[in-house]
Amino acid sequence: MEPAEIVKAIEPLQGEVIPVRTIQETQPPEDFADAYVAEVNVKAASKVIKALDSAIPRDASLPMAHLRRFAKRIMLPEHLLAAIEADKSAPANNGQTIFVVIPPPYPDVETLQGILAPFAPLPRRRSSATPPMNSSRPSSPFSNPGSPEPQPPTIRLLKTRIPIYPPFNTAQAERWTRKMWPVVFNPAAPRSTVAPPPQILSRALESIKPRAGFYLSLARKVAEESRQSGRGRGVGAVIVDPAIEEELENNAWRQCRDPTERWMDAVLSVGGDARYARSEAGASSQADRHPGVAPNPASTSYDADLEGGPDLHALMRATELVARRRREDDEHLAQYTESVLPVTATDPQLSNELSPLESFFLDDVCGPSSPPERMATHLSPRKRKHEWPNPETTTVTWPDVNNETLDPADSFTTPLPAPPPSATAVGEPTIPTPTINHETSQQDSSGSPTPPQNSRIRTRSQGGYLCTDLDIYLSHEPCLCCSMGMLLSRFRAVIFPRAGRMPSGGIASEPVVAPTSVDSDSEDDFWGTHEVVGKSEDRLYYGLHWRKELNWRALGFEFVEHETKEDGEKVAVAFNGHGEDVAFHA
Repeated sequence: MEPAEIVKAIEPLQGEVIPVRTIQETQPPEDFADAYVAEVNVKAASKVIKALDSAIPRDASLPMAHLRRFAKRIMLPEHLLAAIEADKSAPANNGQTIFVVIPPPYPDVETLQGILAPFAPLPRRRSSATPPMNSSRPSSPFSNPGSPEPQPPTIRLLKTRIPIYPPFNTAQAERWTRKMWPVVFNPAAPRSTVAPPPQILSRALESIKPRAGFYLSLARKVAEESRQSGRGRGVGAVIVDPAIEEELENNAWRQCRDPTERWMDAVLSVGGDARYARSEAGASSQADRHPGVAPNPASTSYDADLEGGPDLHALMRATELVARRRREDDEHLAQYTESVLPVTATDPQLSNELSPLESFFLDDVCGPSSPPERMATHLSPRKRKHEWPNPETTTVTWPDVNNETLDPADSFTTPLPAPPPSATAVGEPTIPTPTINHETSQQDSSGSPTPPQNSRIRTRSQGGYLCTDLDIYLSHEPCLCCSMGMLLSRFRAVIFPRAGRMPSGGIASEPVVAPTSVDSDSEDDFWGTHEVVGKSEDRLYYGLHWRKELNWRALGFEFVEHETKEDGEKVAVAFNGHGEDVAFHA
C-alpha cells in the first residue's frame, strides 16, 4: 500500500490523555529535621528575627519559606503543648508571649539561649501594688546587702520536627501543622520545580486531546513499517507542531469543518527504529544479513552488541530530520542533493534508506506542493532573542508553485506553507538545499537546485531553534538516552500510550494508578491520593520529563486506550508490548 493510502486510512486510537505525574509528586522527598521552639516576648518579635538572622547564617539549600516563623499558643501541635504544660519549673509570665521556631543550622543550646535571653517573656506582675502581709516594708537591694542579684529569665527550648520541603497540597500542610509545626501552603511555590503549573498543563492537554489518537496510530504504523522491513524493532515516532494544529483548528471552525480532518498537516517528521541497519567495523548489518526476513531475527532476543546506538532509535531519528531542516541554510549542507538526502547527518551510510512513510512526510514537508493563493500559516508569535520583528505576524500570499489544479481528493496531503522568511535573512544569498521535486526546483547561479521555501519546519533564520515548542508522539515509552535527548532537543511535550510502557523507559514515574480519596487522618501517606492497580511493573521510575535537577522540563502524557465491551462499558487496555515480549530500549 502506498504511504498516502496508509495515512488516509488511519483510524485514531480511542482513549483518554492523562498527564504523567512528576517524580517529585510520586516520590516526594519526605525529609525532616529537628528544630528548636522558644517562647519570647511578643513585643520583641521583630528584634528576635534580626538577632537570629545576624547570629545564625542561613543555609540557602534549605528552603524554609513554608514554615511559619512565629505561632501563638493555640496554633502549637499537641506534643509541644504537652511539653509546655509538663514543665512546672518554668516561671509564670504575663501571657504576652509568642513562640518562634529556629530551624537548622543552629548553634548549641547555651549560645542559642544567650541570643534569645534579652527577649525572654516578662514575669507576671502582682495584681496589687501593696506589699505582702508578711513583709514589714518593701524589700530592695539596699535593704539586704547580702541578697543575691536578680537573675535574667531563662529561655526554654523545646524540640520538634519540621519538614524541609514545602507541602504540595492543603491537606498535607494541615497534617504537618497538626503533627509538627505550622506550615503554609503556597500553590504557586512548588509548581515551578515540583510539577507543571496547572494552567500550562491544562492548556497543553486541551490542545493534545483532539488529535492524539491520530498521531499515536500513525506512530504505530511507522513502528510496524520498521519492524516489517527488518531494519529495526517496532518503534515509531511522530513530531507535530502545536502552532500549526492551532491554525488548522481555527480554519476548521471558520469553514465549519471537522477540526481533525487535516490532522496530518501538522506532522513535521516521522521516524522508525533502524537499529539493525547499521554496519559495524566493515561487517554487514543485521538487516543485510537477513534480507527480506521480517521481523529481523535479532529482535526475538536482546543482544546489546546488535542493538546499535540510541541515535538509531525512533525518537532520535525523527528529531534529526527536523534538525536537518533547521540547518539547511548552513553552508556545510549546501553540498547535498536529492540523491544523498541524509537520514542522520552523522550517519551517512543510511543516507539512502529512508522508509516510505519517512520519505512521504519529509517530501510532503520539504517538497513544493502548496495550492495557489494559499495564505501563509499564522503561527503563534514567539518571543525572539533578537530585536527584529516577528516574521510570523504578517499575512503573505503564496504563488502557485505547481501550476496545476490539485485533486480535491488529495488535498489532505497538501502541507501548510511555511511562515515568510525572517527579517534577519533579508538580502542574504540563497543557499542551495536538498529538494525532491525536479520539476519545480529552481537553479541558482551555481546550477544547484534550490527548493521553494514552503516547508512547515522553520529554519534557524526563520526563528526555529532545535525542537522548541514541538510535541513528539511515540509508540513506546522512550529509553533513558532518548528521554534525555528529548529534553536536550527542547520538546514541549512527549506523549506515548500506556500500553507502550517499557521496563527500560525514562518517562513514567509510578506504576499504573487510579485516584482514591484522601484520608485526612492517615499519618503514613502524606501524598497518598492514588493507589496501584494490578501488579506493579518490575522496573525503576525516573520521570525524566520534569525533574527539578534538570535545566529543561517537558510535559509528559500517557494515552490510555479504551476497549468497548458488549454492554458498552469502556475498559482500559492493559500492557501488551505490541507483540514484542523481549525487554529492550526504545
